[in-house]
Amino acid sequence: MLMGAVSWAQSLNIGGHKAVQDNRYHIWLCSIPQDNFGNDFTATVNYPDSLVEFAIDGIAVANGDTVVFTSVEGGKDYTVTAYVGDSLITGSITFTWLPIVELEGTFSSYYSYGTVTVSEPDSAYAEPLMAKVKWRGSNTDARTKNKRNYRIKFVNPEDSTKQNHRFFGLRNDNNWILDAGQMDFLRVRNRVSTDLWLDMAHRPWYSDTLPNARNGSRGQMVEVLLNGEYHGIYNMCEPIDRKQLKLKRYDEENRMFHGALWNAYVWSRTVTMSEPKSLTYNSKYWDGFEIRYPDPDEIKRTNWHPLYEAVWFANRADHDPKIYNDSIGIYFDMPVMQDYYIFIATIQALDNDAPNMYYACHDLQDNRRLTMVPWDLDVSLGQADDPKEGHDSEKVQPERSMDWVCHLPMLHMMQNETFRNEVIERYKELRQTTLNTDSLVNRYRAAIDELEDCGAASREELRWSRDRDLAYKVLDLSEEMDYVEDWLRRRMPYLDEHVFIPLPPKPIYPIGDVNGDGEVNIADVNALIDIILGGEDRSEGRSDVNEDGEVNIADINAVIDIIFKL
Repeated sequence: MLMGAVSWAQSLNIGGHKAVQDNRYHIWLCSIPQDNFGNDFTATVNYPDSLVEFAIDGIAVANGDTVVFTSVEGGKDYTVTAYVGDSLITGSITFTWLPIVELEGTFSSYYSYGTVTVSEPDSAYAEPLMAKVKWRGSNTDARTKNKRNYRIKFVNPEDSTKQNHRFFGLRNDNNWILDAGQMDFLRVRNRVSTDLWLDMAHRPWYSDTLPNARNGSRGQMVEVLLNGEYHGIYNMCEPIDRKQLKLKRYDEENRMFHGALWNAYVWSRTVTMSEPKSLTYNSKYWDGFEIRYPDPDEIKRTNWHPLYEAVWFANRADHDPKIYNDSIGIYFDMPVMQDYYIFIATIQALDNDAPNMYYACHDLQDNRRLTMVPWDLDVSLGQADDPKEGHDSEKVQPERSMDWVCHLPMLHMMQNETFRNEVIERYKELRQTTLNTDSLVNRYRAAIDELEDCGAASREELRWSRDRDLAYKVLDLSEEMDYVEDWLRRRMPYLDEHVFIPLPPKPIYPIGDVNGDGEVNIADVNALIDIILGGEDRSEGRSDVNEDGEVNIADINAVIDIIFKL
């Protein structure tokens, strides 16, 4: 089979849509509107004059002829034969209703120039767009990986300045991401879960005045070809950035900070806000955090203050519940944080309890409260962070407790009776709508059905099954979806009965029982002495025996009086 003659092959046009040449599987993949599937598709076929004896399914087709592609369906092939000079060209045409993205260039962890062509099913013939492209990710960017993620920045071909483009009815911007779902055996966990978050979560606290502010990334599943070879299903999405969250711009003229954005890109004690390390103020990084806006490389300055203050507040409040209860809303967007906890609990997002989270401050000159945004949700719904681990791994069981959450503000939120009850009521509300079990299952199954019905699922499985990225395991999207459905139907009742339930009633302690052992005796006097001398007070207020607002020698005398009266 000879698949040369790229000059003509990339000019094959079917009904105004580009038929994209795939040298790996010798097909021309063409994106057309979904309503053509299940029907005959009548289209004009155009190709260069250098092509002779062009035939589809054995029927000669002249340039500009109208061809009826009968009973179009996902995975169905229409054979092609033709001559370019004395060379016989053979292959097939197949249709999809997903957009097709072509990447052309030599890419690495550093930006390099290339071209990106985005063929949408409802759009006319697509032309290549100049862009800077690089691999992206941390673990997914390792040397051994094959199906890589990409960051794309479109540029003007004349002077390399930023150039915006709009795709799929989303925003008009120069900055886009191709998310590979590299280790996800369902391939859509991140895209569908992010859409779930966008549907269920409160918007940022300042969205009353900025209703277009989004604390999540929108996107579209696409099929990608890399340098003329099929590379699989991707999620082409908007990044999380200042524009998405409507953060106030940095004032360049007065060199004044306003909006700010940070990313927790790896687990650390600082990221969990439990044992923060010292901060180097002029650094772009802080023990697992990275400044994302304003970019220090552009403005030659850094600002960590709102995040730094929030982290240290969480650390101080760990030792003083009253500080936490009184001030948490000053530092964190509580409705969003409550929704975030419900969200990661629902899908068991094991890698999103502290890392893979963005923190955004709308305008630090006005209000330093931080809102939270999830990112990279592949490790969820029973998917482990290592493809070698199977569904029987203890850590991904749907009945697993919330012992994996280590984000200190969220942990304290669930130990505070008032906040916990708010979370429970919010969870019950969501269980009637977006978190209804059937609704959840249908959401993920609809995404897989779409991939299967347009033929993309079988192409993805053919391309990546038994690849090293998947620990050489078989990729079967239908089988994985059955697993996810069973997982969700077990997970939701577990959350109802074991997670989103009130705290157990507090024991009733007799007055003077400082150490909480149920009795008032000399041990309580010793406990008070320790507290007065600087020891940690874990009595939850019982140490203030005489209720005068202070803990001192008067409380010791009050305990002694109680003991003598017993």
